Amino acid sequence: MEPILELKSIAYDYGVPKYAGQTMTKADFLRWESDDNYVYELDNGILEPTTGMKQEEILMLKQLTRRFQRTSAYEREGELVGEMDVVLLNDQVRRPDVAYYTGEKIQLIATGVTAIPGFVVEFGSVTDNELTSIKKRHEYFDVGVQVVWWVFPLYKEVYVYTSPKTVTICTDDDVLSAASALPELQMTVADLFKR
Repeated sequence: MEPILELKSIAYDYGVPKYAGQTMTKADFLRWESDDNYVYELDNGILEPTTGMKQEEILMLKQLTRRFQRTSAYEREGELVGEMDVVLLNDQVRRPDVAYYTGEKIQLIATGVTAIPGFVVEFGSVTDNELTSIKKRHEYFDVGVQVVWWVFPLYKEVYVYTSPKTVTICTDDDVLSAASALPELQMTVADLFKR
C-alpha cells in the first residue's frame, strides 16, 4: 500500500485524489466507497489516499499464499487476506496489502466483531513516506499485531518487525518468519521474489 501524503510532489496515475484531507467518522468511513480510483485509509478521522496493490506484486502474493497453504493454520481455516480494512484505535482504519487472520478471528469478523490480524505485510515503493511507514508500524503493534513484514521490491529486501523497535533486515537467502503470529510461515527472500 502506498501512502500519498505530499500531493503536489508525485505524478498521479488516476488524477488528483479528490477526498484527500477530508474528515470522516470511522462509522461513515466503513460504509463509504471512494469514486476517484484511490483507496483511502482513515488517520484520526482524516482521509489519506493510497493506491492498491500493483500488478507486479501478484507474484510475491502468489509465493506468500502458496507457502501459507502448507501450514496447519491454513488447515484450521486461517486466511491471508488482501487489502481488507483493519480497524485500529480511535478513528484509525488501515488497509495492509496482506493480513493474516486465524479461523476464529474470521468467525468473529463474520458476526460484526472487530478483529486484529496477527501478521501484516506491506509492499513498499518509491512513493512511500518514511514517517507514515513508521506511524503505521506503531499503530499495528499498538493494537496487537505481532509481526509486520515491510517488503521493498525495488531492493529485494524485507524488514521483519517483531516490535516497533525490533527489526531484522533480510535479503537473498535469509529466512523470513512470521513467528510469533504464524511460526510455520517461513520462506527465503529469494523465494518471495521468485518469478
